[in-house]
Amino acid sequence: MPDKVADHGESGDNEPDVKPEVNEPAVVEPDITESQVVATSPRHTRIIGLDGMRGIGAFAVVFGHIAENYAPTVNKQYMIGMLGVALLIFFCLSGFLLFLPYVRRLTADPNRLKMPSTSQYGLHRLLRVFPGYLVIFLIVNFVFRIAYIDNPATHPKGQALGTGMITDPGQLLANLTLTQTYFPAYIQTGLNPSWSLTTEILFYASLPFLGMLLFRLRGRWKGHPLVLACLAPAILLVIGVVCRLFAPMVADHFGIHQIEMQNWGPNWVAVFLRSYPANADIFAFGMLAAVLFVALEQEVVREAIARRVRMLCTVGLLLSAVVSLYLAADQSYFATMAIGALSGLLILSVVVPLARGQETALTKWLDSKPFFFIGTISLSIYLWHYPVLLLLGRYNLQGSDTWPGLLRSTLIVGAVTILFSTLTYYLVERPALNSAKYFRRK
Repeated sequence: MPDKVADHGESGDNEPDVKPEVNEPAVVEPDITESQVVATSPRHTRIIGLDGMRGIGAFAVVFGHIAENYAPTVNKQYMIGMLGVALLIFFCLSGFLLFLPYVRRLTADPNRLKMPSTSQYGLHRLLRVFPGYLVIFLIVNFVFRIAYIDNPATHPKGQALGTGMITDPGQLLANLTLTQTYFPAYIQTGLNPSWSLTTEILFYASLPFLGMLLFRLRGRWKGHPLVLACLAPAILLVIGVVCRLFAPMVADHFGIHQIEMQNWGPNWVAVFLRSYPANADIFAFGMLAAVLFVALEQEVVREAIARRVRMLCTVGLLLSAVVSLYLAADQSYFATMAIGALSGLLILSVVVPLARGQETALTKWLDSKPFFFIGTISLSIYLWHYPVLLLLGRYNLQGSDTWPGLLRSTLIVGAVTILFSTLTYYLVERPALNSAKYFRRK
């Protein structure tokens, strides 16, 4: 999964937030959690339910990967591996949560316009991703020696072939800097799920530039600022669609026609398809959800329409699910875009009532302690689970290729992954996030 980026504060400095009153049920004051990562104002708040959604998404990815590796027959029959696309909801969550402070600031009094602090934002992004990633990578590579040296798409699943300790200086440097996805020779090496972090990081880097564009145009904009806010996701949508339209030509140019190799193989087609531009539209759906959230939060949408938004989201979910399945079955390059739209609607189904000051049974359930905790440590879960399942195979501890066997493998991988993830979160990730407070005071 991609990284779990979420934050709901507003600025990046000590200025007071400029936002409308929101009824109390919509937000709660948390401890330092993954959902507070963006450098915004000292008054951090958390939109309840999204951490739980992240936790469920993380374990969907874990379960899909376990089935692909250790229950291929069951996986083929029930297409469990499709759960791996749940990682796309993390891209969408990043778009929603990181763009939200920009939208709220953009809709402030024109005389008090101030963009969120880019330096604080950048610091928090670095502290959110790299400390945990580096510690896990170093342990997996030098202690367990089960990092991928070769691209896993070139080996059968479930046998830990092509793993060991990376010693090549170039490959090691690429993995330490999360740039391995830019090179055909290195893509999918190291911690192979970490490709999504490379994509996330480029989104993080692009967001302040999109924000600068919006705030530069704000002074001359005569329409509603929420309409202007849609420009940023519109740009990303166009970039993503153009890349998807060009994808067949890229595949033909390099002579890569097998879908597995196009997506994950050691070639330029996989580098292109795993790139930020080719996935920019997925982030855009989360950003559009942020615009709608603020519109509801600020009561810009008429009450008669606002009451129906959640119902419309439910209808949209059903339609986008059908379209996603059709495009996936057709092996279309637009399948993940449709899943991105589905993810955006899932987010809206959770946050729309909160924007109107209402809690629902769904948000309370998602915010229950087990889901909240799993969501909090989900970055570590995402990074640890694949090395753990590879270790399971190394020592022949996996279950058989049956439902009971799959359950056995899942319980073992899940338990060990949660243990390791809890340790890295409390010993590495959380202290790194706490250190951001020191830099803010400085």
